[in-house]
Amino acid sequence: MSAKENFANAFGTLICGVVAFAFGVFIPFKIITAENHTIFAEIGNLRFIGPAFILIGLLGTLACYWNFIFDAKGAPLIEGMQKHLIVKGLYRHVRNPIYISWYLILFGEAVYFQSLDLLIYLAGWMVFFHIKVVYSEEPYLSVTFGESYESYRNSVRRWVPRFKAYNVETNEFENEKTI
Repeated sequence: MSAKENFANAFGTLICGVVAFAFGVFIPFKIITAENHTIFAEIGNLRFIGPAFILIGLLGTLACYWNFIFDAKGAPLIEGMQKHLIVKGLYRHVRNPIYISWYLILFGEAVYFQSLDLLIYLAGWMVFFHIKVVYSEEPYLSVTFGESYESYRNSVRRWVPRFKAYNVETNEFENEKTI
């Protein structure tokens, strides 16, 4: 792949990151600083598990962005830019790890700020992305990658990760390794 294509993929991913920042940081900040912000319950020190969810979500997002730039030769969330089906990294465990990572971030924010409004915001995004995946992304990937995507789709769950990793070469799940 040329340097120009690498730059385009990285730039596309950066744009996705900016959009994700707006929806995952800027809008939640506006929600929690609003005068009519609703707190769901005082959970005391348990609220400090929120940042752990945020960190896990951020790491998952960065790992997926890496896969898009270097494995898919494209950018996330932009149909038509992906040249290869991703079946590496977190994609070996679940088909939509970017969305799940962002759900974790928003859930962590909701827990940390004890925000009912952020939980409702998260639920709205979950519904939106489910519809987007089912009616837009999956048909697009099916047409674009054909049988290899169908095999992957039939083997790897959409939203619930498996601990065993999917191996695209053997079309089965790897055995758990013992130490």
